[in-house]
Order: sequence, then structure tokens, then C-alpha cells
Amino acid sequence: MTSVTEKTYEMMWDCEYCGKKKLLGKTHRHCPNCGAPQNPDKRYFPPENEKVAVEDHEYVGRDVLCPACQVASSRAAQCCGNCGSPLTGGKDARVQQEQVVGPGGAPAQPGQPGAAPAQYGGAPYPAGYPAAGPAAPGAQAAAGAKAPAGSKAKVGILAAIVALLVFCGVGFVCVNYLWTEEGTLSVTGHTWKRAVAVERYDDVRDKSPCSSMPSGARNVQRTKGEPVCTTRKIDQGDGTFKERRECKDAVEQCEYTVLKWAVARSETATGNSVDDQPRWPEVRLGPTGNCVGCEREGSRTETYTVLLVNTKSKKEDRCELSDQTKWASFKKGASYKGQVSVMLGGVRCDSLKAK
Repeated sequence: MTSVTEKTYEMMWDCEYCGKKKLLGKTHRHCPNCGAPQNPDKRYFPPENEKVAVEDHEYVGRDVLCPACQVASSRAAQCCGNCGSPLTGGKDARVQQEQVVGPGGAPAQPGQPGAAPAQYGGAPYPAGYPAAGPAAPGAQAAAGAKAPAGSKAKVGILAAIVALLVFCGVGFVCVNYLWTEEGTLSVTGHTWKRAVAVERYDDVRDKSPCSSMPSGARNVQRTKGEPVCTTRKIDQGDGTFKERRECKDAVEQCEYTVLKWAVARSETATGNSVDDQPRWPEVRLGPTGNCVGCEREGSRTETYTVLLVNTKSKKEDRCELSDQTKWASFKKGASYKGQVSVMLGGVRCDSLKAK
């Protein structure tokens, strides 16, 4: 079952002229410190502990940008609150990308604090702006222009570190496999192993979602975890965002005892040369049938290993094959060319060719 709750909060914005932080998207249409109009492109989702709820909010649509001065006004307005021009034909204010907050949190979205500020709407300083605040508008814009460089540099360094970690973790395996050189390997011997699994019909402990629990299960223990919840933050484009929280009931899990076939042991046979003809092991079973404690043969596996030595590095290596005929074709004492890993050694078995 899924439950859904919704609540409306104010977006935030930072004044790009005087530097005032965390102004409210709906309440502060102009900066209370210097009077500059709000830039809707710079709205961002607030931190969780600084959200300001909007009670009984009536949503009338995205803000509209004044065709004359590009300042945002409510969709319900007829004329611009900044310059008085008619809003007819004005474009919708841009909205931020939807943000999803799961158990591990959510990545920073464009427009959050720390993102590089830009001049209002890409246009010159808005007409009618009062020359107020601690410094002139031009000085504020110039001072603010230096801050993004440091922020971008830090982001670049972090990105490089993450890329390096990914390369060293996941990429290391690929590099080891792909970075090879031709080497000569000599066959030093052969081994083989054949195995037969023996299954027994008996009581075992198993678990699964309770809805798929097999019939005949007993000694059942039921567990139910916490609901799985996802929170979506949706910018409504009017200085507010809607937070939609969806919670799904956790799937009830059952642990139980049930009669079933399960591997009890494995019978094996091994050999150390191609002259020791591979054979299947003798399998001795207990009672057979469908009784409790009855046994039956299960899956069969076979592995054929060619033992090698690198004639240059003297490192020992091996190739495991599933084809007995191909395994036997490698002659003891013979030399083969193949691709060997430069970093860790090890031969690519599919590349081996007789000299």
C-alpha cells in the first residue's frame, strides 16, 4: 500500500548584487537589504532544517517575466510590480530540476548556494533599481564575479578525485585485462577435476517474501521492515516548491522450515595428467525416492587446468578450460605465444597459440 502526503514550502534565493543569502522565494520579491529584484533563475531548494512552510497556498501557476524589465511577477498580476508594464506576452519563469531525496540524500541541484552567480537574467542592471546597499551595483557585481572561480576550482578538484577513485577501483580491472604484451609460456603439466553434487530431501531453513512462501512451510517467523519512503521536491515556479512524500509498506519477509532438495555433499575425482583418463567419481547414495532423508544425484561439473610458466618472468600461471579435447591438445613442454598482463601478470587463455 502507498501513502502520499504533500506540503508547500518557500524556495530560497541569494541576492547577486549585495550578497544577502537565503531570501524567501515567495515573501521576498525584492532584496530587503538593497532592493534589487529577485532573479527567479537563482531560486534553489532550501536545506532540510531551514524550510519555511507556506500555509494555505493557492497556486496560480508559474511566475511570468515582464517583457519590459524581465522581473518576475505572480501569474495572477496584470502589470509588473517592478516597472508597471503590462505582463501580456511575458515568458514563464524557469523552474529548477526536480529533486529526489531518498535514504542516502540527494545530489546538489543547479542553483543551490555555492553555484556561480550571474548578472540578473543575463541583462544589464534592472531599470529603477535603487542605489542602496554597502557598495555600488557595479562594485558588487565585480566582487561577486571572483567568488565563482574558487567554487568552480573546488568542484573541478572534487570531480577529478572522484574520477581517479573510479578509475582505481572499477577501471583497474579493465586496465589489467586490456594492457597486455606478448609473452612466451611453456606447459608444465595438467590437472583435471570432475564433481557430482549429491542432494538430500530434508528439512532446511529458507526465507522469501511471505506472499511467495511455499505450501507446507512451518515454524514460520515473520518480519516487516520500515516503510520505504521517497521525497520529491518540485519547483512550482512561483517562489514555492511542493514536497511530495510517497511511502510504500515494506514487503513482509518470512523465514521458515520446509522440506526440499538441497546439496548435501559433493563426490569428486581428480587427476594430474592427460594420461590419467578423466572419469566421473563413484556416487554412493542413501535411500532414494521422495522420503525424508532420501538422496539423488544433482549437477555435474568438470574443470580441466593447463599449468604454465612464463619463460621470461618465470612466474607460474594456469588456464582453466571446460573442453577436455582442447585441454589435452596442450603438450607438456611445448611453448605457446599469448597475451600477458603488464600490471599483474596472468595470461589471456583465449590468446594462446602454438609457436
